[in-house]
Amino acid sequence: MPPEVPHRPHLAKRLWLAQRFGRAGGPPEATGHALGRAMSIESLEHMVRNRVRMFLRHTWLATILGTIVLVGAVTMSIYYFTMATVVRVAAGPEGSANAKFVRVLSDTLARGHDKIRLELVPTLGAQASAQALANGQADLAVLPSNIGNTFTSPVIAILRQNVMVFIVPPPSAVTAPPAKPEAAKPVKTAKAGRGKGAKAAKAASDDSNDDTDKSSKPAKGGKGTKEAKDDSDSSDDSNALKVSQLGGKRIGIVRGNEATPDMLDLVLKHYGVTPGSVKVSLIDPTDLPNAIHAGQVDVLFVAGSATGSAITNAVSAATHEADAPTFIEIDQADGIAKRNPAFDSVDIDAGTFGGNPPTPNDSLKSLSFPEFLVVKKSFDHSIVATLAKDIYVNRQSLAAAMAGDVRIEAPSTDKDAAVTVSSAAAAYLTDSQQSFFDKYGDDIFYGMLIFPVFGSAIAGIASYLRHDSRTRRLRLLQRVLDLVRKAHNAQGLETIEHLQVEADNLVISIIHLSEHEEFDESVRMSFSFALDQLRFAIAARRTAILDHMSNANTTGGGSTKAAAQIAAA
Repeated sequence: MPPEVPHRPHLAKRLWLAQRFGRAGGPPEATGHALGRAMSIESLEHMVRNRVRMFLRHTWLATILGTIVLVGAVTMSIYYFTMATVVRVAAGPEGSANAKFVRVLSDTLARGHDKIRLELVPTLGAQASAQALANGQADLAVLPSNIGNTFTSPVIAILRQNVMVFIVPPPSAVTAPPAKPEAAKPVKTAKAGRGKGAKAAKAASDDSNDDTDKSSKPAKGGKGTKEAKDDSDSSDDSNALKVSQLGGKRIGIVRGNEATPDMLDLVLKHYGVTPGSVKVSLIDPTDLPNAIHAGQVDVLFVAGSATGSAITNAVSAATHEADAPTFIEIDQADGIAKRNPAFDSVDIDAGTFGGNPPTPNDSLKSLSFPEFLVVKKSFDHSIVATLAKDIYVNRQSLAAAMAGDVRIEAPSTDKDAAVTVSSAAAAYLTDSQQSFFDKYGDDIFYGMLIFPVFGSAIAGIASYLRHDSRTRRLRLLQRVLDLVRKAHNAQGLETIEHLQVEADNLVISIIHLSEHEEFDESVRMSFSFALDQLRFAIAARRTAILDHMSNANTTGGGSTKAAAQIAAA
């Protein structure tokens, strides 16, 4: 009677076979390991799906972790969208008009709950501010047009128009040193008292009157009249002073404004005045009245807004009671402007500097130059656009907070403009700011056209990998069917034992493959049916061989005991 058909090996037995034959080596095992190590998108997807299913079985753990991830994502989103962007601005020394503008603008942005925060970067002056912008220590800078790299940096706004002014203090503003007492007067009085009579007394009296007249400088008669006339015309002489006559003069450059020695040298050289022939000193605004009263300077040089605090304070310091200072006209301002594109000629109207009497008392020709707010070329476009919008929207409040020192103007957006305008600022000034779809509409459109191409390529790759996996399964199935045919044609027990070993190796290979790839129901049924056929074929052929051997031994006179031993073997 044929032996009972063997059952399919249990999972523990299959794992033991996989471990044993994995160490043994050999062609069948090598094939199994190669197939087991093979990876594809489907196997990775199957592995991930299994891990996710295992994780989701722990409901509370999944809920807690999901809540943490959700809260973290919301928190990061809120932080990202509400986080303020810090913009560093180089604006000269603390206390200057430019530094004050940065403070006022920062407070204005803070009141508007804007995401931009300004940070002042103090510098020693305009040149240092330009260097800070070039070195990356600042993102924005307030620079006058006469700085070398101003024309190459994108301009956001013009903060004001500066003018140069030469101020001549009136003679009355200079305090004269006290007169020393004369020793000759008592001598004349003693000589008159020696008894020479009325004539000597009268002579002494006349000498005393002459000394009194000379010291008092009467307005009428002789030399006193001439000196009084010279003093009364001294203001006219100062008003007639020209830039070309500044050689040998003491010029004081007031600190804390846009006036610099280089700017003074530019004007002096144009008029042929050697800079070395002029004694230049830098005067702090707080020391300006003392320097004028002590007679330390003949001319003051100031540059800033025509109605700003720098020029107003200098004019006030140079004014003495009812005597107003006079000004030196730069009558060749047109020529200087043509030779230096950073400057322009300007006519300052009478009374622009205020005062009573008005200063200047007539139209004054001078040089002007703009003060720019510039930005780094590589700075974020969206931040510059937001900042430019805030500046122009709040320009009236900024001008009111800094009366006279700030008068924001828009730079020219023409293609032949003298300065380079920031593209973000130009977009706001020309009403060409783009919305989200204006910016990214083309990208979205072309992305929708290109994405299907990539999608088809990905699908093709996935199909190729899927086809490769299907090929591996078909090869394993074909090997099982080949073993079935070999089992039917086996002629001895040794061949049957070899086929059994191959069948065990195939089972191991199929187990490895099923761990990395998800088999559908049809594939599992195919392998199960093929393996069952292989087991039936091997068992049936083994039984047939044993029966044939038993019949042969019985026919040849063999003993029943020998047949039983053979059957047991």
